[in-house]
Amino acid sequence: MNYRIKYSALIRMAIFSIALAIPFLCYSQTYKFYKTQNYHNQLRLNTATGEVKQIQDDGQSWTICPGIDNTLSTANRFNLNETQNMWTFIMLDSYTGKTWQVQFSVKGEDYMFYTPINSFSLAYPLIRENWENRFQLFETQNMWNFILLDSYTGRLWQVQYSSKDLDNLMCIPINDVELAKYTQPVFYIQPLTSMYQYYLVDGNTGELWKFQWSTKGNDYRWIEKM
Repeated sequence: MNYRIKYSALIRMAIFSIALAIPFLCYSQTYKFYKTQNYHNQLRLNTATGEVKQIQDDGQSWTICPGIDNTLSTANRFNLNETQNMWTFIMLDSYTGKTWQVQFSVKGEDYMFYTPINSFSLAYPLIRENWENRFQLFETQNMWNFILLDSYTGRLWQVQYSSKDLDNLMCIPINDVELAKYTQPVFYIQPLTSMYQYYLVDGNTGELWKFQWSTKGNDYRWIEKM
């Protein structure tokens, strides 16, 4: 009887372990599709390498970005963020904070492209094997600007894209000082009534900062502890 009890307990433990593993396995998605506002086309992203393909519902496909990094082929490293410009997405490397403007088109390959917004890693020390979701991108009420957050340290940048002037792409620090050093996502941001102002929150300690981004210049970008 004791052996039967032990055997049953082992079976239950095995089933429980598998149940816990299923959500993790589902979450590790290497290829992800993104809908576009043109219902005949979707974008397929290789979340491990940054490869982006435009897939048309008649079976045609085009490579917009051949891939960014094959050295650490880890699913969910890259993601695409839709903008209010229907042809434009911003691709984020959640390990390094690098961003690219990605444009698809129905006019032909000459109108499909990707170009870096910031081409230098914002992560230090050097990249590790798993910094998934370290850098996060948040849309603002201004269609051309996003907020980039290092959720490990609380550092912030203003990211701007453009559909007309690619020389006007930029990634400008709002707060380039580490507020803490975590090894997992802890910091998050909370919008305020003003479209330019947010709270930055340390989810572990509850510490609070207020910051502002701006289209007027560096003098209008600031952060202060509450």
